[in-house]
Amino acid sequence: MSPFFRTITEENKISLNKPVNSDVVYYSELREWFTVNAFRSFSLKYVVDKCIYYKIGNKEFPINSGNLLLGCKQPHVKAYFDGRDIVKSICVDICPDTVAEAFSILTAKEDLEFDNYLAGYFQHPVFFESVAPVNSTQFSAKLNHLVHSIHQGEAEELINREWFLDLVEKIIFHEYANYTALNSISSVKWATRKELLQRLNVAKQYMNESFLQINEIAEVATVCNLSEFHFYRSFKEAFGITPYQYILNCRLNFAKELMQLNNQSLSSIALACNFPDLFTFSKAFKRHFGVSPSTYLPRTSQ
Repeated sequence: MSPFFRTITEENKISLNKPVNSDVVYYSELREWFTVNAFRSFSLKYVVDKCIYYKIGNKEFPINSGNLLLGCKQPHVKAYFDGRDIVKSICVDICPDTVAEAFSILTAKEDLEFDNYLAGYFQHPVFFESVAPVNSTQFSAKLNHLVHSIHQGEAEELINREWFLDLVEKIIFHEYANYTALNSISSVKWATRKELLQRLNVAKQYMNESFLQINEIAEVATVCNLSEFHFYRSFKEAFGITPYQYILNCRLNFAKELMQLNNQSLSSIALACNFPDLFTFSKAFKRHFGVSPSTYLPRTSQ
């Protein structure tokens, strides 16, 4: 039996030994679950099907299918679900030594300054617990491959020490954006920064999904329960870009995809991406990508 992989069932969910600070992947298919020690180690919680609720302090995090939650070791974190349907999930516990080794490897092979990042960010209460769609992360392919391997009965052969180090390296890069955003927000209290970043991420997700329909920044501010002024200022502080520019970039990137995939004219693409006219679209595209849009459009579509 592999020391890196365990299956949790209705029969063993109470008796199964789950050591702290260890590199272990747990896969479960359960109808109900409750624990008050969900983050016994630094953990990645990935819900493959249905929903699991995590409660950290007074904040509840519902994790639906295809989403994950990252959290550092801390006491009294609840996890629970209860229903007629089977909930499928993956928990990846990661040892602190593995995190430290991954930092050392990255620092040695990349020109990166991780000293302050390593010093405290991956520890409670600084670490930013956040829900994210798996496919929006830098390790989506790795987790999707893991799910496939579990279903094929090949997980024990897949998971080893190198597998964990590679995952942690990807988590480090993924979390660096949250670390930078938290340190850019001007609030004195760390808890306030985390709460604000939670709201800003809600807004960012809304913009990612609705960038073609959004006409006013006030609409996005309402989604994350902030005033338009506070939202605009905080978003720019955290991400180094205004909400308007973020939406514009989403539209331009989508336009670039349409140019590569569809046989459409530039005028049609500009209209599809919510630009008022071809001139405005071409000007914005060249400013963002450094070249005119005709560079990316197949000759037969021009």
